[in-house]
Amino acid sequence: MALLVLASAPSNPAGFGQSAPSAPKRPLFIGAAKRPSARLVSAPASLRLRLVVGTSSLPPALRLGSAAAAARTNMEQLGDELKVLGTWRSPFALRVRLALNFKGLPYEYFEEDLDNKSDLLLKSNPFIKKLPVLIHNNNLICESLVILEYIEEKFSDVGPALLPVDPYERAMARFWARYIEDKLVAPWLKMFRANTNEEKAEWMRETVEAVKTLEGALSRKLAPFFGGDDVGYVDVVLSGMIAWMQGTKALCGVELLDTTKTPLLVEWTERFAGLEGAKEVMPDVDKLVEFAKIKRAKMMALDNN
Repeated sequence: MALLVLASAPSNPAGFGQSAPSAPKRPLFIGAAKRPSARLVSAPASLRLRLVVGTSSLPPALRLGSAAAAARTNMEQLGDELKVLGTWRSPFALRVRLALNFKGLPYEYFEEDLDNKSDLLLKSNPFIKKLPVLIHNNNLICESLVILEYIEEKFSDVGPALLPVDPYERAMARFWARYIEDKLVAPWLKMFRANTNEEKAEWMRETVEAVKTLEGALSRKLAPFFGGDDVGYVDVVLSGMIAWMQGTKALCGVELLDTTKTPLLVEWTERFAGLEGAKEVMPDVDKLVEFAKIKRAKMMALDNN
């Protein structure tokens, strides 16, 4: 049997910004008993008794809520401790929080100020000093895609699975995650930071093409999510960019999500944002746009000095 392999070295896109609004130093509790109002909402007990994971007899929100409730109980019994260091605007930190929420894993969330990095962040990620960081029982894991893989492998028996069981489907999920990282996130950042109209137009074309490709990928799924009937790995990876894509017209002058050109992605964003576990952590688009405009003005001022 012959295998043809075409390989290329993935790029490593930079993070979103390096400053944040002042944030409280005390942790916020998500999914833990100290903040019951922020916990994932589970289905009624009668539904949980009839739940069969992987079936489509219940809507996604109910299936995720039911699995999350069982996962929280399991975590409390095991005594695992999870902490997340992030910032509200980061699509990468958002991925981690969403994955933990969907799997029903309770965690402490620490909002970081990247203009005044905490000792905890500097100790947790001393090499690149970036977010997000997952701390699991004092084990430190960095980089969002690495963290998602860790969560899936370490807690494979907890909550709903994010990665498919089939090896080929798993490989394809990882491919699309890398595609989002290299062909959507990286050029979007370059488009946003471009100093000239020519540079901006170049990266805009690549960003628009990536969105078009993702629209086609979702259409071939014939399902509400990239993961099928339920949220999966690719959904979580792409979801970090939802608010940024929605704010792109205000920031860069191009509409990435359009009911005419990308109707499936528009429906997907609305469907995803309405899920329990997503509603509580998705950033406000207007707030994000306002922050980004201020950040870009500061960057341009520094470049001109």
